[in-house]
Amino acid sequence: MKTKNLVGIAASIVLFGACVPSVNPYYTEKDIIFDARLVGEWQSKDSSDRQCWKFEKSGDNAYKLVVTDKDQKRGEMDARLFKLKDERFLDIIPSDCKFASDQTDIVSAAMFPGHLLMRVPQIEPTLQLAFCDFEWLGKFLEEHPEALAFHKEDNRAVLTAQTKDLQAFVTKHLSEMFQAPMEFERKPAK
Repeated sequence: MKTKNLVGIAASIVLFGACVPSVNPYYTEKDIIFDARLVGEWQSKDSSDRQCWKFEKSGDNAYKLVVTDKDQKRGEMDARLFKLKDERFLDIIPSDCKFASDQTDIVSAAMFPGHLLMRVPQIEPTLQLAFCDFEWLGKFLEEHPEALAFHKEDNRAVLTAQTKDLQAFVTKHLSEMFQAPMEFERKPAK
């Protein structure tokens, strides 16, 4: 029995160990908020995983987010800050996907940018971002596949649930669904 449980957990980690994107956003237009305090450059406090997250205002209620990791790899995303009940979250989706230059266009056309979710427990004095605990999510969905619509192919999973179902799932499992927050300090303006 223990071996079966370990195999199930291992399969969940392989299936959901990486990011699990959602086809649909986690917010509706009425949930979106804009907080000017988020705008600026934020440096992770963890010296072993130095990241810079730069938020710029984009339109009325959105942000352009540029993330630079410790190896100077960059990624651009569109971000929406939103509220569910009294909790703040970020829904981010890649806006500038670059694929390998030697692959065919049809491969690039088959890939899609998915929505990723983070909890935002605090913006000041330090920015706190809590990433989804994909190990927990994978194990939960393996044990309760009817809890949230998803599609898996090979070892990749994509959430296919509608926004209202995503929101209900997040609020119901708020205490288990997110890792401990990472802390970011505001970089001084240049």
